[in-house]
Amino acid sequence: MNALPFFQNIKNALTAGGTGGLSWHLHARVSGSKWHITKEHIHQHLMKIFSSSGPQSLNTVNETPKTDKPQLLLIGASGGWMMSTAWLEEFSRIDAYDIDPLAGFLFHLNHGQALKKKGIQLRFHTLDAIHHMEQVLRAHPSAIVWFDNVLGQHRIRLRNAELASAQLKLIHLRLKNRVWGSVHDLYSGPSCLPSPLKAGEEPAPASIVRLDNNPESTARVVFNSNEMSLEQARQRYLQQLGATPIGGAWLDHETSNLFPLKTPVSWVGWAFKPGYYHCLEMGWIIPSLKS
Repeated sequence: MNALPFFQNIKNALTAGGTGGLSWHLHARVSGSKWHITKEHIHQHLMKIFSSSGPQSLNTVNETPKTDKPQLLLIGASGGWMMSTAWLEEFSRIDAYDIDPLAGFLFHLNHGQALKKKGIQLRFHTLDAIHHMEQVLRAHPSAIVWFDNVLGQHRIRLRNAELASAQLKLIHLRLKNRVWGSVHDLYSGPSCLPSPLKAGEEPAPASIVRLDNNPESTARVVFNSNEMSLEQARQRYLQQLGATPIGGAWLDHETSNLFPLKTPVSWVGWAFKPGYYHCLEMGWIIPSLKS
């Protein structure tokens, strides 16, 4: 399951299908301190999975013994650059998947020692878990699933926006009755915001609930408690991230239909590099807690 052909391994180590690899790891290493606000927002969202009644209660959904901590299936783990060790310590076992052969070593370097001290099993698998999703889900039937900044890269890897959008719309069907969540790129593009921003000047996260499956120009959402079109919400938030008419177009990562309707999600800005921002979307699906 973990073996990839030799030359594919080399290619993935360098570029990870055009979405990561060595250049990404180097950028993440030198930029980590500048991303601390975004990483804290992600941490707070990750911890929401436990905020209702604690880690053990999630096992009721996943049909594992309620006395045990839940297991985690982590897809697109990379080197674990954007997640907190504190969150990972809430699990009894972690199975992490990434196509990048460098990812396992770096993930262990960033989180492995602390997890080992806690007695948490960490197993890394070099595999394209998106392509082999049914196989991976069957291998971990009781685990909570978290997609770590990978689904927004699907369009880039496929080089086909329509196909990526169609495939991503099926994700929630394949995960029916599973506890799962994702952080992913929603939009990305040039920003006029200065870098780095002063403390307290970072754009605040936004809360979003999509109300229908209409096209983006006519779809309705609740954006920070106000109903409007998805297009209006997008324009309003991207302006907060420094998008301007003369700055250039932002890339749509084809993930706006990823979550089922009426799923509460958050939008968060990520100052990826000077002059360039990402708009991240984060959400959780907990079947037993859905209305």
